[in-house]
Amino acid sequence: MACPLPIGWQNDQILDQDLRRGLELHFFAHLNLAEDADQQMADMSFGRTHHRILYFVKQKPGITVGEMLSVLRVSHQNIQRALSGMIRQGFIEQKTSMQDRRQRRLYATESGTILFNQLTERQFQRISKAYRSAGQEAVEGFWKVLWHMIEPSDQEWVIRKPGEDTPP
Repeated sequence: MACPLPIGWQNDQILDQDLRRGLELHFFAHLNLAEDADQQMADMSFGRTHHRILYFVKQKPGITVGEMLSVLRVSHQNIQRALSGMIRQGFIEQKTSMQDRRQRRLYATESGTILFNQLTERQFQRISKAYRSAGQEAVEGFWKVLWHMIEPSDQEWVIRKPGEDTPP
């Protein structure tokens, strides 16, 4: 189904109704993506914090706890219980950094990778369906909008190569 929502811009003036509608669409898209994984996580007594931790550990093997706090924009106290539980249950392993023995580096275990794949499967299906429905040009436009919404430090995260230790 094509999006039935017209954009009401007039002479390149963005209308408040378009800003509100864009925010609503973003909000509901985020909720739907999160819900795709929420039930699986709830079945394990995990929540969205667990999912976010696993996502970033899987995307950047060896991420430090400090980097994780920075990316998630939370305090150590906010993730400590969730991270400890995932380590204790064998989804994430923690290794002391060879460069700085005070740092702890995080890695997804085989069980963590399996869980990651299960959690992202429905999300990837939802995104794939939307991409196919919208077409490549619309997806490129959507990515441009998202790109310009995120902070430069987040842009660095997005453009880094998989497995790269630091942003370019």
